[in-house]
Amino acid sequence: MDFHQNPDDGPRSYQYAQYRPPQSDKRSNAMTVAAVIFSILAASTTCCIYFSIVCGALGVTFALLSKGGELTMSKTASTALWLSVGSMALTVFLTGIAFASVISQYGSLDAFADAYMKMLEDYSGGLTY
Repeated sequence: MDFHQNPDDGPRSYQYAQYRPPQSDKRSNAMTVAAVIFSILAASTTCCIYFSIVCGALGVTFALLSKGGELTMSKTASTALWLSVGSMALTVFLTGIAFASVISQYGSLDAFADAYMKMLEDYSGGLTY
């Protein structure tokens, strides 16, 4: 018996060959969870320069890796990606504002270091380090 022909309907062209079972989702839930955790850490530590940048970079990396073999990422991973990018941008912005404030108030970083050392000597009671 030929599987491509049905005596009632006439010939069918590759009806069985065209059927594909549903594909499983290749996205990684573990990477999505890691991306969310690191993006939250990056957002909550925006004033800690190095920790926030490292956590934000890891959040971006894990969010991109969570796609697996798919073309798009889940909404949770996308949110983690944008939160990580925003946290890193906010950290860089706040650091730039802090340096600009120091430069505008003291004139240079050397003048700031001298003022800081004088203040440290005044408050330490003459102790030198």
